[in-house]
Amino acid sequence: MTVHIPAKAALLLATITITAIDGELDAHEVAIINRLDGFTTSEDWDSAIAVWNDTPLEDCIAVVAASLNEKQQRVAMANMFDIAMADGRLDEAENVLLRAYANAFTVSDEDIERIVDVITIKNDKTKF
Repeated sequence: MTVHIPAKAALLLATITITAIDGELDAHEVAIINRLDGFTTSEDWDSAIAVWNDTPLEDCIAVVAASLNEKQQRVAMANMFDIAMADGRLDEAENVLLRAYANAFTVSDEDIERIVDVITIKNDKTKF
């Protein structure tokens, strides 16, 4: 049985998983999470952390997928890609996790491609 959590908690859980997957915590990644949660600790944050602490990663993906509708999943994918690309590159572990979310979500491949294109352009530091 899949656990359901509030949508905002699911969004935060998704961002926690992508931030934690490479073992490094970048200031830009934290800034994105802070922006999403309003720069304060909330009930949704506490719920997301509780699930993260007690749940294997694969099950976290299922919880997030089950707790978000398709539009919310698109927002989550965009934020996860933004976090993953915050340092200007996509690590293999981040790529694998994003693919796992894409497989669990009902977001179309075309929507994911558009998200990837925009976030890649946004975080391309080689042009400067």
